[in-house]
Amino acid sequence: MLRYGIVVPLVLMIASVISCCVSYSNAKQNIANDLNDAMFALANENSELWTRPDTIAAMRQMYETTHKPLIYQASDVNFRNTSLKDEAYFTLALVDNGNISPKIRGNKIASDSIMLVPEHAADGLAIQVQGFADCSMASIFSASDQTLPGLLFSLSILSMASMLIWKRRETDMPETELIAVPTSPSLDGIKLTPMQRQLAQMLLDAPGMKVDKRTLCETLWGNKDNAEESLYTLVRRTKTALAEADMEIVCNRGDSYELRITN
Repeated sequence: MLRYGIVVPLVLMIASVISCCVSYSNAKQNIANDLNDAMFALANENSELWTRPDTIAAMRQMYETTHKPLIYQASDVNFRNTSLKDEAYFTLALVDNGNISPKIRGNKIASDSIMLVPEHAADGLAIQVQGFADCSMASIFSASDQTLPGLLFSLSILSMASMLIWKRRETDMPETELIAVPTSPSLDGIKLTPMQRQLAQMLLDAPGMKVDKRTLCETLWGNKDNAEESLYTLVRRTKTALAEADMEIVCNRGDSYELRITN
């Protein structure tokens, strides 16, 4: 019982871990979606400024000096998750035939990227805008909904504790021995003549299943003269019939007969 019962807390624990991972992944995706929405709003608001020739020239000069894209801090950007103001930023990079999209290293949550193309751009020049968030695992976990995983984990611990308590009670409970009560022998199903059945029943009902000869003779034949000879013959024939039922008639010192169960 305990071996199969342990499956319940194990299944609940596995379900808790899976739901925790799903909630964590959903929270991570929600941050990326928040970055996308903020990035589009920021690009729509500043697209004219960022695509002006003097801005492009400044960005090109800065890139030639630092070899890094321009970083726009997100402290003034509206996020659904307000904690992203301190963790998110946006990059502006020049992309043309001579420059490729920069690779941002590190474990960051990244949004999609959009390309802002100036009206009079040459050589396929465009400005790539992309959002990033330096969120730690702990901050993503705190932003995720862990209600269901917590409930499943609690049920797992509760079911495990219940199994241990039940096991302890079962161990402390004294074992009861089942005592087999012998069933009284019966003459049912044994082929006997009326006299044989009467003799066997007298022995079966007597204390210790023992009856003296005199009582048997008086009960079976009354005052018949040769009653003892008739009793001897009756006992011999009855013994043969009872042998098949594992019963035996035994003569005790010539003064009584006793019925014994041989099995």
